[in-house]
This record gives sequence, C-alpha cells and structure tokens, in this order.
Amino acid sequence: MLRIDSDNLYLVPFEERHLNDSAYFEWVTDYDVMRYIGRNEYLKPIRFDVVRRYVEGLWDSKYCSFFAMHLKDDTFIGTMKMNYLDDAGLITQCADIGIMIGHRGCWGKGLATEALAAICNYAFSRLGMRKLTAGANGSNAGVIKAFKKIGFVQEGCLRNKLLVEGDYHDHILLGCFRDEFNPAGR
Repeated sequence: MLRIDSDNLYLVPFEERHLNDSAYFEWVTDYDVMRYIGRNEYLKPIRFDVVRRYVEGLWDSKYCSFFAMHLKDDTFIGTMKMNYLDDAGLITQCADIGIMIGHRGCWGKGLATEALAAICNYAFSRLGMRKLTAGANGSNAGVIKAFKKIGFVQEGCLRNKLLVEGDYHDHILLGCFRDEFNPAGR
C-alpha cells in the first residue's frame, strides 16, 4: 500500500476504515473544523450518508487521490486531497491540493506544513508534477502561512468570494512550481 512518510506523520489512501472512524464524522460535523474548508453544506447539520456519497465520489474519480493523515503513533488526525480536476490537469501535470486537520489537539503544531511538504514532495518527485495549486479562505492565516513556508506563492485573490458565518471572505489562490518547492521550509 502507498505510504507517504515524514518526520511526525504519514499519509495513506483514505479507506473504508477511515470513513467509518467516528472521529472523521465528528470532524466533518464540527463547525470550527469545517468553516474554512470551502464546503458550505458541511456548515449545517449533515447526515453520514451524504458524507459517504461525497467520499465515494472521490474514490470513483480518476482525477483525485484522497489520503488519511496519521501521526506516527497511528492516531488518525485529518485528510489530504490531490486532484487533477480534469484531463487538462493530467496533461499539464498540474494538480490542486487541500488539507484538513480535524484533530483539534494537532492544531498549531506545524503539522499542516509538514503534511503539505510530504504530499508536495511525493507529487513533484514521484509523480513528476510540474505545478501544484491550492485555494484558501483569506481568514485562514495558518494554512496560508503553511503553504507559503514550503514555496507556494499567492497567484490571485478572488475578493469577497466566500460566504462564511454571514461574512464575505477573500479566496486566496496559491501555486508552486517544482523549482519553487522548499520542503525544508518546515
């Protein structure tokens, strides 16, 4: 099985066991975890079958790789996604990445930077990716800092695009080419 290791954590393909782990459903129904993810349907009460259909869609997609993030002691702490989006992404070797650290005890410890560095290293060195992109709520300073620390640069800002808690927020667009990637930024 594919396993992407770093100093303090590892990524493996997200499986049925992760979907059925009660922690995962707790995270996707926790407002504070989900408010910056960009999935507004998760900001309201949601049923497990809706979450299951979303995950099954990721599993069925030829464009998307969905990972479970674990600490080295095997504690499941979040998810990562790498998505080519369409055939153009496959052809141009460009994918979008996203991260969710659901385990609140792991917030603010540099694990997002470490996990992002691990998946970027895998994408650039093993998959031959040319460019990685990401989007973030402008109010989520921590994740923007994590991306920038490893070489991502802000490529754009969709002003007041995201509606969260009745307020509009900027959607920050980030990108990183292989030669800009700085895995030691963590």
